[in-house]
Amino acid sequence: MKRIVFSTLLLFVFAVGLSIFGFNQNNAAADESLDGKSFQIKVAEHGKDGESSDDELIFKDGKFFSTDCEQYGFGKAPYESMSKGDSTLFKAVATSKKEGKAEWEGKVTGDNIAGTFMWSKEGQDPIIYTYEGMLKK
Repeated sequence: MKRIVFSTLLLFVFAVGLSIFGFNQNNAAADESLDGKSFQIKVAEHGKDGESSDDELIFKDGKFFSTDCEQYGFGKAPYESMSKGDSTLFKAVATSKKEGKAEWEGKVTGDNIAGTFMWSKEGQDPIIYTYEGMLKK
């Protein structure tokens, strides 16, 4: 029972995060401003202070790619983005045959990027990660 409540709470938090960033099926618009950009980021599991890992997020040809997630079988995934004020919001869902699904969302303002992603796999509770970083130049 605790596992179901915890999983439901995590999904709710993730959905609220997406709505805060302004994504829903009615207002997501194509925005190519991220294409050709890469970001060096630090990723940390939500609730685990002090532990982080390095990753690179690449936006190219309408696809999103996490270099660190490649080792788990996650490949390139289409992404949606939209401009909102001086920021660009995006979301992408990458899948792996063995490791499930990684749902990414984020916000790019200037050279900075920040957001969350949720890794869900059948038979385990979803794991939420936060990340932040800078444009790779």
